[in-house]
Amino acid sequence: MTFGARLQQHRKNAGLSQEELSERSGVSVRAISDMERGRARSPQRRTTEALLDALDLDEPARDELRRLARSGRVAPAGPVWSLPLFVADLVGRDAELDTIAALDGGLVVVHGAAGTGKTSLAVKAAHLLEARFPDGQLLIELEGSAPPLRRLLKDLGVAGEHVPEDPDAQTRLYRSLLVGKRLLLVLDGVSTEKEVRTLATDRPGCLTIVTSRRRLAGLTGPTWIRLGGLTEEAAVELLASIIGPQRVEADHRAAVELVQLCGMSPLALRIAGNRLASRPRWPLGHLVEQLKERHLAALTAGDLEVRGAFEVSMAHLPETARLVFRRLGLLVGTHVTPQLAAELAGIEVVEAEQALEDLADVSLLDTDDRGYSIHGLVRTFANGLIDTTDEEAHRRMLTSLLETTVAAGVLFGQTGDARRVSPHGKAFPDVQTARCWLDGHRDLLPEIIERAQAGDLHDEVARAVIAVSHYASIEPGPVWEHVYRTGLASALQPWQEIVVLSQLGWVLFDMAGKPGPALEVLTRAAALAESSGETGHIGWVWLVASAAHSRLGRADEAERVCREAIEWMREPMDVLYARGVLGVMWCRMNRADDAVAVHEEVAGELRTFAHTLYELSALGRTLWWLGLALMAAHRPDEAVAAFTEAEEVYKRTRMTSWRARTLWHRAEAHRAKGRLAEEDEDLTAALTGFRATGDGFREIETLRALADNAKSRGDHSAWQRHLRDSLAACERWDTDATREIAAEVKKCLARG
Repeated sequence: MTFGARLQQHRKNAGLSQEELSERSGVSVRAISDMERGRARSPQRRTTEALLDALDLDEPARDELRRLARSGRVAPAGPVWSLPLFVADLVGRDAELDTIAALDGGLVVVHGAAGTGKTSLAVKAAHLLEARFPDGQLLIELEGSAPPLRRLLKDLGVAGEHVPEDPDAQTRLYRSLLVGKRLLLVLDGVSTEKEVRTLATDRPGCLTIVTSRRRLAGLTGPTWIRLGGLTEEAAVELLASIIGPQRVEADHRAAVELVQLCGMSPLALRIAGNRLASRPRWPLGHLVEQLKERHLAALTAGDLEVRGAFEVSMAHLPETARLVFRRLGLLVGTHVTPQLAAELAGIEVVEAEQALEDLADVSLLDTDDRGYSIHGLVRTFANGLIDTTDEEAHRRMLTSLLETTVAAGVLFGQTGDARRVSPHGKAFPDVQTARCWLDGHRDLLPEIIERAQAGDLHDEVARAVIAVSHYASIEPGPVWEHVYRTGLASALQPWQEIVVLSQLGWVLFDMAGKPGPALEVLTRAAALAESSGETGHIGWVWLVASAAHSRLGRADEAERVCREAIEWMREPMDVLYARGVLGVMWCRMNRADDAVAVHEEVAGELRTFAHTLYELSALGRTLWWLGLALMAAHRPDEAVAAFTEAEEVYKRTRMTSWRARTLWHRAEAHRAKGRLAEEDEDLTAALTGFRATGDGFREIETLRALADNAKSRGDHSAWQRHLRDSLAACERWDTDATREIAAEVKKCLARG
């Protein structure tokens, strides 16, 4: 029963018209009419008492009318609605919208860093679900001035003067108004679990969508949706929706660079887009240059500012968490462990771990299987906070990273004078853990080295680049030329310089395909060994030099230098490896049968004891060489067997790059026997490996081989598809060599 309905009942029971009641009470006829029709739901106390006196009610009836007037227990005349307009160009969030749409009720927590579009997602979802919640959709901003529960009661039709002062009474009134309703509530900018427990609509048929920078892990039973940055494709689409697709299409490369500089953050992209939209004559590259020079300062448009959004996230963090976050501006790469954070901040590991958790809780860090990571504009923000007081922390971090590199690298085995490097204190429990660490830091080594050299940490750099020599052979890639060229400046002792030159020579010969420059570097290493008397690594210098001679067509000199290298080798494993290299040279000298014999002999010896990663990698390489020699001897079926054994070794040791190379050559052996299906299978598997290791050139060549295979089968559609994929890869890697290949592929496609 409502106040108006009960008032009308008492008036009629007293035989009074509205005019007569007005005359007795002093309350206007219009006010009485509004109350009885429900337009005025909760009269003021003085009005209520005047009506009670005029009706001459007994005490129970008086109490009832007072209670109805106080509570304002009147359902709104129609659905309540206080949503802002949704963002029309919300992109890249279809999966999240589908997750919310699949819910009939309950609680959803949308959490993520500042600027990821949490509110936009929640509002868009609420609009899309309007038909399923006919009693209304409300949005309450938790950071507003008035208490949120009072604002909710007002939206639900309770007049301000009738909202109870007692918070518990407010909660009871709020819950009672939700009875029987199907209502959707958006709680925007929640800070604590308590706010959700107080305000969330826990009635059946109601849905609450919470947005928060925090995960709010203390809640029970919600659906959590974490928002990160957009994909590159979605980010470009958002930019195009703001500035127009024509400007994006006119300079797509600049558009991609711009969204990357914006960290794929929707807020940053809207700011960048607004700046460009208001300056239609600006080329996209102009804003790109501004972002590179001014960073976050360039991401301001009107009342939108990226820096301010991050500062809000920082405001209520503990002091230790703020210190750790500032020091993360020094970080090399994006990944941080509690141990590294402790080094950076000069605190205990347990304190660092709690600080990282605090930062992850407000979405300034992401969590993953390896610990914590910092990305995009958040990292730029952290970098802008560092000052001169952080220099010692920077030095501690670099020393720690280099020493960890040594501890991980030595577990892969050492040769020659590289054995003189050993870790100082740090240790890994096993090779697998060390490999995981190196896999995550390999591409960061050039930056680590350059920073460390600027801080005069030369011995630390030299030890690190020497320690990873065998790991580099297991995980080859273009990064190693940069590592050894840069690291050479820190090799201040003759033996260090000889080892690093040897490694650089090997990289130039084996990875970069530059035997001439490799031989120049190796000759320099040999001369230094002779002048300094440091000959502990000379066997490896000559071994790589012999391979370079062979590649340059100097067969006799290559064999002579290789035999000299074998004489210099001090360890049985090193001798076996050098004999394998001699077999490779014989194969190039058209002595395939001799090469097969030596490779079979070396492989037989290695099989009897190979169990460490270094020994197994040597076995895999020997079997690979054996397969190549068997191909040269026109014995493809035996070559398939050798490649298969090598592939099993590489699969066991997780040497992805070498396994892919082996599959490539096994495909050649299958082709020699006309087994096109088996060739296709091996090429496809090799392609996956080359893509996984970032070997762009071999990816392109594999796609072209697949195209040739498709053409042999008469499959024109597959032929075109593989060639187009190879063309896309050429454009992605964009080197002189790939541009030449791209020109050839375009001619092939044009001819049809």
